[in-house]
Amino acid sequence: MTETPTLSLTDRFAAIIRGLRNDVCTRGFQTGLNQLLLALISTRLTRIVERFAAIVSRDRANPAQPAETPSRKPRPAPQREPAPLRLPYHFAWLLRLVPPTITQGNAAVNGRIGIQSLLDDPELLALIARNRAAGRLLRPLCHMLGIQPPPLLRRPKRPRTPNPIPPDPNLTDPTPPLNQPRRRSPRAAPRPSPFPSKPRTPPAWDQQLALHQILATRDFQF
Repeated sequence: MTETPTLSLTDRFAAIIRGLRNDVCTRGFQTGLNQLLLALISTRLTRIVERFAAIVSRDRANPAQPAETPSRKPRPAPQREPAPLRLPYHFAWLLRLVPPTITQGNAAVNGRIGIQSLLDDPELLALIARNRAAGRLLRPLCHMLGIQPPPLLRRPKRPRTPNPIPPDPNLTDPTPPLNQPRRRSPRAAPRPSPFPSKPRTPPAWDQQLALHQILATRDFQF
């Protein structure tokens, strides 16, 4: 009796995503979905399979040091025309995009069930724990299929900055408010000069004016 060979993690993941891609494209053609949108979905799922295989191969080559994203130099953004069509971004958008049928059900449900069962695999959980690239790849996949990510896939919450403590009104603030003018410090008295002061003599025109005033106030008899 021959034993059935066990599929690797990469093969199981690829089989689930490819089956999901085929079901969605087939159902999309039947319902008259936009062909450009179907092409975008097919391209997205194909890239997910290729990226997952590359992550697993790098992790097996060097499991102690997980692959890190290389630092890229900033490049000038090329001038491109806006894309005429983009993929949706809301939660479970792939499930809502393809309507279910009575006989076949939803075309994306089988892929959703397969990914949910694969997320319980200890091998995949260990890969997510030691390699951040696997988490960055699987989070959007769970989002499009309406799967709540496990704790390992959830993004850590950012620490909140503490709110500033309001000043205590009972404490005196040395700095005056903006609308209150500052008080100027009194000027110091001038220092006395070491040299003796000389009496000031009035100028010549002051002497003549004083003489005219004296003569005008007095009566002279001749």
